[in-house]
Amino acid sequence: MIVRLPSSTVDRSRQPSGGYVRLFDPLGGTVVRLPWMPEEIETSSVAQAWTQVPRPGRVPLLLSSGKNLPVVSLPFRLVNPGHASHVEGTIDALEKLARSSNPVRLDVAQQFRGMYRITALSKRETMWDTTGKVTDAEITLELTRSSDMVVAVGPIKRKTKKSKKGGPRGRLKNARR
Repeated sequence: MIVRLPSSTVDRSRQPSGGYVRLFDPLGGTVVRLPWMPEEIETSSVAQAWTQVPRPGRVPLLLSSGKNLPVVSLPFRLVNPGHASHVEGTIDALEKLARSSNPVRLDVAQQFRGMYRITALSKRETMWDTTGKVTDAEITLELTRSSDMVVAVGPIKRKTKKSKKGGPRGRLKNARR
């Protein structure tokens, strides 16, 4: 399968380089490998988040409200030129990844880019075969970096009081001060 990016002119300098984009759900086992190096990958929300705090009669304060999670936007076109086969299998796998609650691993040309969650997936079908299956589609993926926060589940353990005599938490027996 060939994955092409939507463009009006064909640039011969941007031929396939053997690279690829791979999305992998390590917990669910779903893998989508797009065997084409994209022309562009847009990353936004890289800078810190800032908030203006108004002060009547004075210049507002600009305070940091924390870090943003980077967002990667990846537009591409799925098509099998010269073949009668459809691309619905790849579209179905992308939809399965988008509906999953698991983060996906993003690899671009054998470079690990991080763990992301698919926050938006849009598709525009532009061609079908005689059976009605999609043979040409424009896809836009939006992936947001998955945060490393883990929500604690279960009972919260309480600290025990330290023993004053003996035991691993207290003073050793027969120890001099």
